[in-house]
Amino acid sequence: MSARPPGWYSPQNMPGALHASCLLLLVALPRPVVASDAVAGAVLVLGLVVLFLRGDWLRAGGLEKLILLGPLFYALPIAAFGTEHFTLTRGIASIVPAWIPWHVFWAYFAGACLIAAALSLVTGIQTRLAAGLLAVMFFLFVVLMDAPGWAHHPTNRFATALMLRELAFSGGPLGLAVSLTSQDQRGTRLLAVVARCFVAIPILYYSVEQFLHADHVPGIPLELVTPAWIWGHLFWTYLTAVVYAIAGPLLLIGWKARAAGTALGAVVLLGILAVYLPLGIVGRASMELGVNYPMDTLMFCGTVLMMAGAMPRTEAASEKRKGGQNGEAVVPV
Repeated sequence: MSARPPGWYSPQNMPGALHASCLLLLVALPRPVVASDAVAGAVLVLGLVVLFLRGDWLRAGGLEKLILLGPLFYALPIAAFGTEHFTLTRGIASIVPAWIPWHVFWAYFAGACLIAAALSLVTGIQTRLAAGLLAVMFFLFVVLMDAPGWAHHPTNRFATALMLRELAFSGGPLGLAVSLTSQDQRGTRLLAVVARCFVAIPILYYSVEQFLHADHVPGIPLELVTPAWIWGHLFWTYLTAVVYAIAGPLLLIGWKARAAGTALGAVVLLGILAVYLPLGIVGRASMELGVNYPMDTLMFCGTVLMMAGAMPRTEAASEKRKGGQNGEAVVPV
């Protein structure tokens, strides 16, 4: 062990040592990881400030507070993924369908749109427009990329899970856009039903997959296997599967949909804290473990909560809110 100067471990030197450790950590992490985390962190701070300044958090009670976090949980990942379009441009441009020209341009354009949409969701500025455009964008991803890819490998359960994940990513912001619509029209009610089904169908499929493959990570059943060192590594997936199996059918038929959606969001958030947060800390230098897997699942949590926020609390309360209060309306479905 090398000798250190007298007083090196004194309290006066601790801030400097901590600062040096932070700088060393930033240097050790890959640049794309640092960039994505930095942008997502800025959006998180902004979103929390706006949430408390508007007073929504204080007015909401119980699990309604969790629903308020839906747009924020959705915004953080799309800000991080939007940043990847600028740091990992070549890789993202390569997945643009070959028949579409200017691959690099579309990679940059989509990245800028994702970051702008994240800011819109957390600030409340043109949120309905941003949510509607996000719903259209992810639906186009399903039609143009995920569904054709799945058609080549229809028996691949991971390809199916990815396609349904993108479908849910479309349903969440669609539900948010519906909840911010003040006009009670048949078309609006139909869109609310579509948003609910876009989330319910993946939930039902994911429930079956997680019962069959409990060794894989909870939330979205993808390739990653939950390490044995995660406490209760099988328990979290089975718990998620059970809640999915109960709440999914309720969501599909539209009965107690708000409560079902909130329960789904809560169990996904619990899985993030129990499984994905430790994985992200251990694999913080990896784009997959440090950013993509945790952020994907957080985005799915936000998706479910945004859809739940578009559902009526009760039939009686729904009738009272027809026509919209404070410029917003929850459309009964």
